[in-house]
Amino acid sequence: MLVCVSAAFGDGIASGGEFYREHPALQDTQVSNSQRWLRVNDQDVSLDETFGNRPEAKANGLMLVPIDEDLFLLERAELRLDMWGGHPGTTNKRFLLNGKEVYEIPEVGTETGNCTYSYPVINLKVGHLVSGANAFQFTCDRGSSFWGHFIIDSAAVRCFLKPDHPDLLKTGLDKFKADVVLGNAGNVLNETITVSISCPEIFKKSIISVDYFGQFLGFDDTGSGAENDWHGFTHKGRWQNHIGSASEAPFTVEWDTSMIPSQPKPMAIRAVVHFRDGFHYVTKDLEGLTFPAGRDEIAMHRCSIMPAPFWSRASRRNKAQFDLPADISSLTRAKLMIKVWDGGEGNIKEPFKINGHPYSVTSGRAIHDVVFTIAEVNPDHLKPGNNEITLLSDTEHHGIEVLLPGPVIIARYK
Repeated sequence: MLVCVSAAFGDGIASGGEFYREHPALQDTQVSNSQRWLRVNDQDVSLDETFGNRPEAKANGLMLVPIDEDLFLLERAELRLDMWGGHPGTTNKRFLLNGKEVYEIPEVGTETGNCTYSYPVINLKVGHLVSGANAFQFTCDRGSSFWGHFIIDSAAVRCFLKPDHPDLLKTGLDKFKADVVLGNAGNVLNETITVSISCPEIFKKSIISVDYFGQFLGFDDTGSGAENDWHGFTHKGRWQNHIGSASEAPFTVEWDTSMIPSQPKPMAIRAVVHFRDGFHYVTKDLEGLTFPAGRDEIAMHRCSIMPAPFWSRASRRNKAQFDLPADISSLTRAKLMIKVWDGGEGNIKEPFKINGHPYSVTSGRAIHDVVFTIAEVNPDHLKPGNNEITLLSDTEHHGIEVLLPGPVIIARYK
């Protein structure tokens, strides 16, 4: 039987007031037969005449996660992945957990021919885990791709503890509680606002850091297909595009909301508190947050025309289009938000342009990794109606791959 799931907030937390411990996957090339990442192939690649002899074809998709937990003391568990979606057209990504049941990985656009990178969070049945080494066997189908293939960059199992877990009682954390608080009275978000936590003073010396996340309509930074969602994603173990992180008491951050789009409904903030002894605590949500009346209109302009896949290699230029209002005289500020898989631009000096004006969206070093860009756009480079984006790379293989949701322009109108 297949277990269907849906992606959740970037940190994978579905409710507040819980403690969890995280158990990372082993990076063992002798187990998975793959270097740097966990590579996953379709079932037919081993004898494929074109790709069967490639080193990547030897990857077996096996991931081991050691879990040192008493399963009877767990409330629930989940697997979180940082995942390059694979060759466009790859479909039916899934894994078998300890030989007990097959779990589906949510489709986020790879199956329809797009370039993707996503952060799925998959609820696991606690009874399917074991105390010790857990085997996750990943696979996929070729679909419409030339070679069914995807990469898991990072993975871990989060084990949520029951409230009376002996380790919580021993450390006194069963009595810990924290709430998100704003720097001003009420629930109105100013353009710059401080965010912190309120918790008993006795616990602050045990806290390593606090991460803050917002739920609002904005750029789909997790590639899940949801814009009105929790925002923030991990890269090399560090959070990006979240509200912020603090590593010293009183664990306060400043949130610049000046280019957060106008909201159709109230927003929320949540914090994750990290302790020295390996515990992580999730606060309850601070809800009902709004912007002040009379705030400038801030709109999110997505591509109205975008190829699938939106990539360039071997000197093949690709184009996309976004549309602005017929009157943009009140436009005062604009930002570009975009995520790419950076396989390199080769010898091209200006690989990404808006209406012929270059903007940097790559590392310039062909790092074969995700590059996330927030760039100020000169309003004079924009025009009413149709606006054109061009992409060009002359590398032979990967080149520049624009990841879903594609380029987005955030525009502020007075």
